[in-house]
Amino acid sequence: MIDKIFFLIKKIPFLSGDSSSAQLVRTYIVGAFNLGFGLCLAYIFQFFILSAVQVPLRTYLTNIFGFIFGVIVSYFLSRKVIFKLSFREVKLKEFINFVITNLINLFVPLIIWYFIDRLNPSIQENEIQFLIATIVIHAIILPVKYLIYKFFVFKDSLNS
Repeated sequence: MIDKIFFLIKKIPFLSGDSSSAQLVRTYIVGAFNLGFGLCLAYIFQFFILSAVQVPLRTYLTNIFGFIFGVIVSYFLSRKVIFKLSFREVKLKEFINFVITNLINLFVPLIIWYFIDRLNPSIQENEIQFLIATIVIHAIILPVKYLIYKFFVFKDSLNS
C-alpha cells in the first residue's frame, strides 16, 4: 500500500520535486497522516486504555504514549516521503535529533493542555472537543517542525 502511495506521489510533478515548496507540501501530507494516526492513538488511550485514570493525568499520559509510538512512525515517513531518503541509510544521530526535535510535539501540547485544564477542563472529557483541540495544536506546530527537520535533523543526509 505504501508503495502505491509513493507511486502516485511520484506522478504529480509538484509533489515529486525536491524544491522546498514540494517538501513543505509533502510535510503537510505526512503531517496529515501522522495526525490521523496520532488521533487514533489519542482516542484509544484517552477513552479506552486510560479511561480509569483521572483527568488531567489521563491527557498527559495519552500525549506521552502517543508521542512514543508516533515519533517512530513519523521518522521513517519523514525520511522517505518528505526528503526522499533511503530507509537503509538511517543514522542513529539523525534519529536522536529527530526525537529531540519532536519533543516539541510532546511538550508544547502538554503545556497547552495544562492551560486548557485551567480554563476549561471539560474539553478533555468531550471526545469531539478533545479531537478538535488536538488537531489545532498540531497544525500550528507543523511548519516549525518542517524547518527544523530540513535545516537540523536531515541536513547531513540531504547534503550527501
